[in-house]
Amino acid sequence: MAKQGSPSIGVGMIGCGTVGTGVATLLSQQAELYAQRLGKPVEIRRVLVRDPAKPAAQACLPPDRFTKDPDAFFNTDDMPIVIEVAGGIDPVAAYVRRALTMGKHVITANKSLLAEQGPDLFALAHQNNASIAFEASCGGGIPIITALQFGLMANRIDALYGILNGTSNFILTAMTQDGRPYADALRDAQAKGFAEANPIMDVSGQDAGQKLAVLASLAFGTRVSGDQVACDGIDTLDSADIRFGAEMGYDIKLLAIAQRSGSGASQGISLSVEPCFVHEDTPMAQVHGSFNALSVYGHAVGHTMYYGPGAGGLPTASAVVSDLLNTASGWYPQAFAAMRLWADQHQPATVVGPDAMESRFYLRLNAKDAPGVMAKIAKVLGDAGISLSGLHQHEAAAGQFVPVVITTHEAHRSAVRQSIDQIENLDVIDGRPVCIRIADLPG
Repeated sequence: MAKQGSPSIGVGMIGCGTVGTGVATLLSQQAELYAQRLGKPVEIRRVLVRDPAKPAAQACLPPDRFTKDPDAFFNTDDMPIVIEVAGGIDPVAAYVRRALTMGKHVITANKSLLAEQGPDLFALAHQNNASIAFEASCGGGIPIITALQFGLMANRIDALYGILNGTSNFILTAMTQDGRPYADALRDAQAKGFAEANPIMDVSGQDAGQKLAVLASLAFGTRVSGDQVACDGIDTLDSADIRFGAEMGYDIKLLAIAQRSGSGASQGISLSVEPCFVHEDTPMAQVHGSFNALSVYGHAVGHTMYYGPGAGGLPTASAVVSDLLNTASGWYPQAFAAMRLWADQHQPATVVGPDAMESRFYLRLNAKDAPGVMAKIAKVLGDAGISLSGLHQHEAAAGQFVPVVITTHEAHRSAVRQSIDQIENLDVIDGRPVCIRIADLPG
């Protein structure tokens, strides 16, 4: 990737926050190792930042490497690779497009950009004999992009189940293991640096939804955008449901799920991010704290699972630098040009709406403790073709409203939603029933 006779491989970097500092640190501390692996040293020639007076990586890079002038950055000589770790869309999208138009290879950790503009950016890269590597965009330091691109190439991928947001998983771990209310767990996540001051992207499921769009595009060979993923977050969860779920042997996780749905001409993929109950004995239930995990189901290999730190400076920088070394070696740009794995080379996804999805469900009703109540509830569910697999009721004084927990066999979500609407209007029910998906992960 360096010019003929160049003593080093030149790299530019856009952004120098937590991840950018981690990249500069790794390249400095492991310079000899990387030079041995590539045959040449790697050098960051220029860093584009908003404020060069406060370079985050000043311990690893001299001050004259930093600039806030995009023209000065892009006119730097012998800089065939650009790393983007600034995040966001504007002005980063314009910088990435400029780099690709110049034929520079881009390495990005920006899942938001890829979920919104990925197909256009991949097409621009192909048009200019450039490449885009994006391992760090999903799952931090876990090599899940590489697994989907290359390691599982022999497989038809049938489903993805993932914990793709460390902030939400940290909060849910505190709620399930320590019995802490949501607000307290969120404050702790913010104090420890796992959650932003405004955590809406994390707790609403949107962050995981953007990552799922990127992963599903690769897994299913189709175009998926972030706005095609139905997202429900953890910010409305009630501690009572977590407690009742635990009594039945379930843990709760914010799961990102993509799976093939339907058959023949009606076949598509369902895409969702939502709190789900998973049985406490499954590997996914053992993913705690800020860690991430992705289960991939291939037709030949079966179930494979990838686990590790989903965020953080050095873990994410590990993925960025790995992409850098693979790009600088020349093999990744060659694969990017030769293979038809990227979203610009595929048709838009046929997305099956969430109401068509079949699953088991957990329902919690505040029902009047009186004769005949359960018969009314069972009739509504039965008329909708919903079969009950379990019923749990806690004792209360006669005449009081008590929590009743129902678990169903597999049912269409649309039928469950319609039943909830009817049950809510019964005179023996107080408030709207709670509905949480039970994710029976494939074996």
